[in-house]
Order: sequence, then C-alpha cells, then structure tokens
Amino acid sequence: MLILEDLYLGDIRPSERSFKRNSQYANALDELVKAGDVLADSLTEKQKELFEDYMTAQREVNVLTDCETFIYAFRLATKIMIDVLTNGQMREI
Repeated sequence: MLILEDLYLGDIRPSERSFKRNSQYANALDELVKAGDVLADSLTEKQKELFEDYMTAQREVNVLTDCETFIYAFRLATKIMIDVLTNGQMREI
C-alpha cells in the first residue's frame, strides 16, 4: 500500500504534471499564451480587469473539472481492476 501512503503524504500530486518542451501540449500552451498577450495588449484597463475576472473564473472551473475527471477516472480504473481480478464476476459495483 505504499502508493496510498505516498498519495496521503503528498509525495504523489496528481494535479502537478510535467510535459515535454516540444510536445503537442507545450505548443498549444505557447499559442494560448501568445494569443492572450496579443489580446491583453489590445484591451483598455477596464476590459483588462474584466478579462482577468473571466480568467480567474475559468481557472476555478478548470480546477473543478480536473478534480471531477480525476475522481471519475480513478473510479473507472478501480472498476476495471476489480473486473479483471474477479474475472467479470462482480458486475454490480
């Protein structure tokens, strides 16, 4: 059960992930940052405040969505493991 201990102690942090520099994700993130910078440069101060409020709300939604996705995926993986380990005998979970 060391993995559960590591998770409890914070040695495993599912929300902290790294990515490779030239990966598809890195390239998409770079494009997002560039577009955001161009947009921010074109806004008035009031519009920048509104945009920052929007981005803060979007980050909160992303955190909640990521959490729900993690929980769903963990439960699904557990069901798959139980199905494999019981040779399909535990259908009602």
